[in-house]
Amino acid sequence: MSNYIIGDIQGCYREFIDLLDLIGFDTKNDKLWLTGDMINRGPDSLAVINFLMKHQDSVIAVLGNHELHFLAIANKIRLPSKNDSIEQILSSPNCDEIIRWLRTLPLIYYSHDFNIAMVHAGIYPKWNLNEALAYGDKMHKLIESNNWVHVLSNMYGNDPAKQEDIKSDEDNYRFILNVFTRMRYCTQEGELDLIINSPPGTQPAHLVPWYELSGISKASYRLFFGHWASLGIHTYKNVTCMDSGCVWGRSLTGFCIETSQFYSVPESKI
Repeated sequence: MSNYIIGDIQGCYREFIDLLDLIGFDTKNDKLWLTGDMINRGPDSLAVINFLMKHQDSVIAVLGNHELHFLAIANKIRLPSKNDSIEQILSSPNCDEIIRWLRTLPLIYYSHDFNIAMVHAGIYPKWNLNEALAYGDKMHKLIESNNWVHVLSNMYGNDPAKQEDIKSDEDNYRFILNVFTRMRYCTQEGELDLIINSPPGTQPAHLVPWYELSGISKASYRLFFGHWASLGIHTYKNVTCMDSGCVWGRSLTGFCIETSQFYSVPESKI
């Protein structure tokens, strides 16, 4: 049995299957760990999600901002943008089933066996692992609850930028979701900047990649995340980004936990 962590697929079904073929993925014995953003922007989101649901016993996945965005659109909280490519899912006869399945997915996953955590964007620098798991569990229960549409209807926006500025439940929901699914840079004081998405070294001087501020780099566990395509495959101490920008014409990457080997396939030209 092998465990493979795969970065943002974003509807790139051909590349996803090419990667599974490359690693020799066995649906009966192996596990896929997915860092979120499995759908949207790419050409075959429905094929990706149908494959994952068919083999869901072999899949460990966390929610990304594109899954949350899809759930919002599906419930008319938000209108699709010109860059969205989720029409096939919305018009699919199993759309309701897909919505139900996505709502079961967590925002953070932690394996005691491997001492590895996985999120989509990151963990707030001021949180330890137990705090991150608690905040993630809180939001997971809300997204599974009957109140989930209200929760997601308040998720759009960049404020509050720091935890100390939270003034309401809605602020709290938005802040936690932004941390787990949108964060890239923070100030030294822990204020989120959710605008800049360029690679480290190009950002304004007052901003730092979240993982460089985090106590995670001094912790005993390892963390994998996606979301940051311009960063690409990058390891900082015990934190690794797995988003190699397949939907942007680059590649899709996987990592075998047991062997510490990376696998990568290029964007399909077909």
